[in-house]
Amino acid sequence: MKKLLPVAIIAVIVLFCSVSAVSGIGVYITPDKQYASPQISEFWTIPPAPNKGPCQADKTVTYTVTVKNGPLPPGWPIPTSVASVSIIPGGAPASWFSWINQNIPYPNTTGSWALDITVPQTLGKDAGGVYTITVVAVDWTGSSAQATATLIVQDYDYVTETLVHDAAGSYILNEDYNNMAVAVKVKKRIDFIGEVDTLTKNEYVIMNAKGNNANYEQESVISDYKATLPEDHLIGDEQFKSSAVMGGTGARFHENYDVYYSPSHTNSIVLRCENINHHVTGDQRWKTEFCSLNEFDEGWYLLESRQNVPCTRSISSRDEILGKFTFGKHIIYTRP
Repeated sequence: MKKLLPVAIIAVIVLFCSVSAVSGIGVYITPDKQYASPQISEFWTIPPAPNKGPCQADKTVTYTVTVKNGPLPPGWPIPTSVASVSIIPGGAPASWFSWINQNIPYPNTTGSWALDITVPQTLGKDAGGVYTITVVAVDWTGSSAQATATLIVQDYDYVTETLVHDAAGSYILNEDYNNMAVAVKVKKRIDFIGEVDTLTKNEYVIMNAKGNNANYEQESVISDYKATLPEDHLIGDEQFKSSAVMGGTGARFHENYDVYYSPSHTNSIVLRCENINHHVTGDQRWKTEFCSLNEFDEGWYLLESRQNVPCTRSISSRDEILGKFTFGKHIIYTRP
């Protein structure tokens, strides 16, 4: 019996080494670095923001978390979970993350999840900073592994957000915005008398935008406008220009639209939404994207768009529509 004891001890040691080798848990998070900015057009929470469809910009960034584990050895008790996965936010609020904990259920040995991170825009609080996100996984033997990624949040250098809600009366908006550092010139006039459920006009600027963040972005909505009296009308004149000579994309968009009173029926704008995002730095340098969706019960709409890069490119188009319609336009201009 005394001679068998060392053999038994060796056998046990071999068994546990085998279990450790079989487990081999691994954690991966990709990409290893991303840039983000706070969400736009969600500051006013009362009333809830109207559905803006394809013209709504989403600033959510997504990482992919993957955990791989070895199979259970023969005869090993079957666990409920092969591995548990946890996110350590690293200074970022847990509410930014789409999930904090996950499990790999038996008999799976691999799990992969999209980790969405959404940074809200909150009054008086700057979200900008560098955050280290740590993913920790623990397998059924107690072995653990971890991986890290970096989230860099850029705050806006300029924000203006306008809300008109549940209004009956008159409103005039005049804007003239110039920023040569990001090669942007904006002129806008909206004039209405009548009834409107929601009107928003929002603009955001990041001077040295990185990653996929835009240097300039505007997003606006008109929802459920009605001309019910003889003096009622809604007239819009909106222009965006980025000069190629000043380092921009050479893009220009000019929208005109109007709705007037009709004695035969109520003329209205059911929904109008627009988004322009413009890049002169970052991963999408020299790109301007335009999106406009217009649903008019009775009205007129004109869009003139063009791109002019001297000695390189000249593009122009014109769209005009009158009556009852739904009209959408999506344009991307890039500069070589």
